[in-house]
Amino acid sequence: MYKKIFVAIDNSRHSNFCIDIGIDLAKKFDSLLVGCHVYDATLHQRRFRDMEKGLPPQYQDESVLQRQRDLHSSLINLGLKLISESYLDVFKNRCREEDVPHEGLLLEGKNYYEIIREVQENSYDLLILGALGLAAVNEHVVGSVCERVVRRIKTDVLVVKDRRLEGKVVIAVDGSLPSFAGVKSAIAFAKLYNLKLVAVSVFDPHYHRVAFESIANVLSKEAGQIFRFKEQETLHEEIIDKGLAKIYQGHLDQVSRMTAVAGVETDIILMDGKPYDKILKYIQNERPTTVILGRTGVHNTNGLDLGSTTENLLRLAPCNVLLVGGNKEAGRDVSVDCQEFRETSGNGKEAAGNTHDQVFKENSFLRTLKGDQKASVGQQAETHIPVWTQEAQTQTERIPLFVRDMVRKKIEEYAQEKGCREITTEIVDEAKTTFMNEGSYRKP
Repeated sequence: MYKKIFVAIDNSRHSNFCIDIGIDLAKKFDSLLVGCHVYDATLHQRRFRDMEKGLPPQYQDESVLQRQRDLHSSLINLGLKLISESYLDVFKNRCREEDVPHEGLLLEGKNYYEIIREVQENSYDLLILGALGLAAVNEHVVGSVCERVVRRIKTDVLVVKDRRLEGKVVIAVDGSLPSFAGVKSAIAFAKLYNLKLVAVSVFDPHYHRVAFESIANVLSKEAGQIFRFKEQETLHEEIIDKGLAKIYQGHLDQVSRMTAVAGVETDIILMDGKPYDKILKYIQNERPTTVILGRTGVHNTNGLDLGSTTENLLRLAPCNVLLVGGNKEAGRDVSVDCQEFRETSGNGKEAAGNTHDQVFKENSFLRTLKGDQKASVGQQAETHIPVWTQEAQTQTERIPLFVRDMVRKKIEEYAQEKGCREITTEIVDEAKTTFMNEGSYRKP
């Protein structure tokens, strides 16, 4: 799984945690461990020049200043290199003691920039990075180097806040591909560490009520009559909690099938409320050693680096945080695996992929959009789940949020019927043309 692991080293407490965890992971995954420290000699040289104006008069002569600059540069370069090599020696000695294959890497430059460049250019499978560095003053935040690196790379990142990787691990699941990539990672860790897995899914009915009311309040009288919003408002409020619960319970059921096939016992917990808040409170109460999060969630838009739930938990969770799902390969693998687990579940009609369709059938407003089309996903023979290209996903972002999942599901059905393994912008256009010709989206 993780065959080449990068460990950021700066001799801080969290850095030492990283070394311990890195060695443990390298032994279990049979990995190469690369320890790296970055030092910035030019920063100190710039600071020395900034202070030159404050030197006594006898040092203001240009020739004297130049000798001082040269001396300072030589001492700083040599000193920082020696200190940095000492940091790496600690890492190397620990690896030798544990008989772990390793390499030491010393880079000069801006710390976060050099880490990003190294990771992007040399195909690491995992980056292990302390949440805080030597300059930490507040234990309840994430350091600037950590946050800058995490936002700019796509490699899986383990943000270390605790030296342990044992006991209980929480997986946050929202139905997105990155969250199911997290399930795959959790399964691998559970087998190696004998971990207790807990999958948590949180739906937010309040947001959907507010969004629905907002739409209804701004529609003109004529538009309101066409869409019959007043008629639907009470019905919408009555089923929204139940409908969202079904969708997110479906995600958890899919996790149960995935982990069961892998032979890993997993508890599932469904909650309602603000996702990051509920997950954070659960973590604070249950005290797991690690929480696994997809980089982005179901509301991902093109170019988003971190989802809001992930961003908040990265900063606030008191445990280690593993961010996954940034690699294209991970997304493709998960889409295939989810289908395999669905086929082995024993009842295709109850699969998570069908839950959206069941909920939409309960709402006559959304049924109006679907017209007279009666077929459900559960009644169709599925052979595989087509993979969406990034361009096709972006194209559907313009669809209103409250019907976007349903429309995307119909496009997937169309692609499946045509035997397509990939959904491109051309397939999206073809599907939309077909739906309009069939009258599937005619207004009453």
